[in-house]
Amino acid sequence: MIVLVFTIISLLLVVIQTSVCMLHPTWVAAPDLYYILLAYLAYRLPLMSSLVVLFFLGCFLDVFSGIILGMYALFCFSSFFLLRFIAQKMPVSESFYQVPLIGVSYLVMSWCAYVVTSFLVPGGLVEWVWWKMMLRTGLIVLCAYPLFWLLERIQYRLAKGIFSWKKFRVRTDNRYRA
Repeated sequence: MIVLVFTIISLLLVVIQTSVCMLHPTWVAAPDLYYILLAYLAYRLPLMSSLVVLFFLGCFLDVFSGIILGMYALFCFSSFFLLRFIAQKMPVSESFYQVPLIGVSYLVMSWCAYVVTSFLVPGGLVEWVWWKMMLRTGLIVLCAYPLFWLLERIQYRLAKGIFSWKKFRVRTDNRYRA
């Protein structure tokens, strides 16, 4: 159930990002919301569930805004394993490094994706500008707090169960019997 719900959430985030947040294809103030979901999957969900959701996320991104097929999938899986590896090796409490690590890893992985794509499609990309990337990274960090809160609530609700069966339980006349 959790894989299905997070796959639907990933689809919704990709649609919001590619249709609502992108007023223009080169608009600077468009946060990559899928990256926050990717970080959440790396931090909180089990490995197999995360990989299934990431597979669909990469497919959705390639369909909606892919330049080279498979590039977003490679980007998603590389970022996921980078974040998961670093999160497991950190000696400090998770609340101190999670959100800043999202920003730093986004910046590093975007630069790596830009370099790889510039070799594959020379002259086909927008030029790398540091202030624009820093603005996008800042937007991701700002959007990470509310989106992490929402994803935590969704995961808590899924773990608790969709329906609360205790409400439907019929009580007996005997108040001493459980």
